[in-house]
Amino acid sequence: MYCVSGSARLYFEILGDGAPAVLLLHGLGGSRLAWFHIPSSLAGSHRVIVPDLRGCGVSERGTEPYGFEQLARDVIAILDAADAPSCHVIGHSFGGVLAQHLLAFHEERVASAVLVSTSSRVGEKAASGWRRLADAVEQRGLARPDIRADRGFADGFADRCPALVRTLQEIAASCDRSVYAAQARIAAAYDYTTALARVARPTLILQGRADRMTSPGGSVLLARALPMATLELIDDVGHNLHLEMGDRFVQRVARFFADVERGSQPAQRPPAPR
Repeated sequence: MYCVSGSARLYFEILGDGAPAVLLLHGLGGSRLAWFHIPSSLAGSHRVIVPDLRGCGVSERGTEPYGFEQLARDVIAILDAADAPSCHVIGHSFGGVLAQHLLAFHEERVASAVLVSTSSRVGEKAASGWRRLADAVEQRGLARPDIRADRGFADGFADRCPALVRTLQEIAASCDRSVYAAQARIAAAYDYTTALARVARPTLILQGRADRMTSPGGSVLLARALPMATLELIDDVGHNLHLEMGDRFVQRVARFFADVERGSQPAQRPPAPR
């Protein structure tokens, strides 16, 4: 299905049925295809909305400046087109940052959030790396030795599941270089730590201890920022923990959503006053 946001046509798919819906937000250089089996697995209990973010997959980039607020407006346009007034959000990496923006500034559209391999802010060292990557991709494209899908997994996973890793590499390589660079630049300049203190939505934070791309320490800071957060650090998985965990990931998030819907997800502390 397509909808229009600003000057761009955006593509999304819907699987299954049930409310609230589940929205999946993919990572930098990805597309809806980077979720592999997860949408169909979740569709047994929920209506699952899987978009290509602006400029990714078959969605158009449009002419608007690339930024998290524009991406959030895109998401809201997709939710409106899908007749989903509120949703559970699962955001991986870059998609997890976008999910934080939705929590901080469009909380009314979010029932709960699962933040995977992400952080509430980016440090200067990491920011510098993102800016260098953006410049290099614009100049030399995505066929670069430092853009390797296997770095997103714990040691040994690429040997056990080479086809999955190869497919993920192909998805990244197919991304428009200007979109990849734009995503990298906004990934170099965000800090939601203060804004998240006002959020009153249950949030599950999942972080792999073997993540070589996002420091596990960032997930601790993220959990401290969110009043209703539960943090789980998982051994022996890396940045793409949702793929490494397989069915365990689907079972964990489905249990979290069920707890939220029953009202049994405990709050950690009251949100800060607005």
